[in-house]
Amino acid sequence: MTPEITNYMQFALQQAFLAIGVSRPNPAVGAVVVKDGIVVGKGHTQSPGSAHAEVMALRDAGELACGASIFVTLEPCCHYGRTPPCTKAIIEAGIQKVYFAHSDPNPVVHGKSRAILEEAGIEVHEGVDACICACVEDCPNGESSTECRVFEFRSMSPEDRALREGEGREVFREVERFFEAYDYFVRTKRTFVEVKSAVSQDGFMGCADAHGMHLPIAITKPGANCWNHELRAMSDAVLVGAGTLLADNPSLNVRYADGNDPVKVIWAGHHEFTADEITHLVVFSSKNSKTLVYSCVAQPNLPDTFVLSHETFAENWLEMIGDLSARGMHRLMVEPGAGLARELFNSEHRDLLQSQNAQSQNSQPLWNRLDLWRSTDSLVDEKIEELIEQGAVKYGLEYPELPANIVAKESAVIGPDVLTVYYPG
Repeated sequence: MTPEITNYMQFALQQAFLAIGVSRPNPAVGAVVVKDGIVVGKGHTQSPGSAHAEVMALRDAGELACGASIFVTLEPCCHYGRTPPCTKAIIEAGIQKVYFAHSDPNPVVHGKSRAILEEAGIEVHEGVDACICACVEDCPNGESSTECRVFEFRSMSPEDRALREGEGREVFREVERFFEAYDYFVRTKRTFVEVKSAVSQDGFMGCADAHGMHLPIAITKPGANCWNHELRAMSDAVLVGAGTLLADNPSLNVRYADGNDPVKVIWAGHHEFTADEITHLVVFSSKNSKTLVYSCVAQPNLPDTFVLSHETFAENWLEMIGDLSARGMHRLMVEPGAGLARELFNSEHRDLLQSQNAQSQNSQPLWNRLDLWRSTDSLVDEKIEELIEQGAVKYGLEYPELPANIVAKESAVIGPDVLTVYYPG
């Protein structure tokens, strides 16, 4: 039992991050097998047609799985697909208790696994209850103790119970956040678009020179940057526009969090990349991953470019999302500059929504979630003013006006940076 584990479901969620980019189009799932308070097996979902998280964890546990408990981030599958059902593997391994945090929205699985497992005599906990039960008791005898176990609430003081319930509910929220994009993908067959932006106290998100070339400037501090890299690790792909790419020359990888690098996606718009630009841009020189480029114009120097064929931004954006969806990507993280952000917020598309009596056309936004960081550090704006006075930049880039019908649902503060999470209204 490693001392940093305070919730087995949290540990299972850490395993799930390792499956992102590997398991698609299957969901990224993590699992751990626990016996006598000791983690004896762990695993995450492999590539399609290979073992799921539960099977990997059971293999890792071996004979120790018999009589043990298994903690899984997602409801175990119960159907034959490319692999046999995980419920079958769990039953055959002799697992005594199953805890899963999130119900699978896939109709071939949803709500069916629990009945199968309980019919086999296995105790099942799900949802927030499973996450609360996953809290670990303190280890009085140190790291090697076998007395670390799932907390038994009947033996707790009211204060300890409240503390453990709080920990469990927080883990449940993390799991729900993790599967937000998967739920949307199953329901709509579309990639979930999550926009991440940062704005200074005076409303700027960057600056530009006399030629309109965007210039990089740091707005958020390290705490917010770590959060942003966790989002990258949670995403199948990360997208920037041509302006941001040329200004920042970002690597678009995961550096301040654990997890796999997302697929790099470039929205070229109407910019034609020159051979010299391509030579100097990190995303095109990386040997570890393929960069996807979507462009409204031909790119002679990038032969694998997906050339979009429509007249409007919205139609071209949806064509790109359709291609990413076909690739099985659940979550696209967008890190836009001012121009791309303005297009995203000001454009809509017409979507056919099923109603009880008929189909009705409704305007739909091109994004699903906005994570907006606002800096309270006045030094950021002072730096922009200083650069303008020095002639290094011409003007600040104002953050576009947010759509009127969006809803703020979450907030957090990390140092001088305030995060607000918005959803379409």
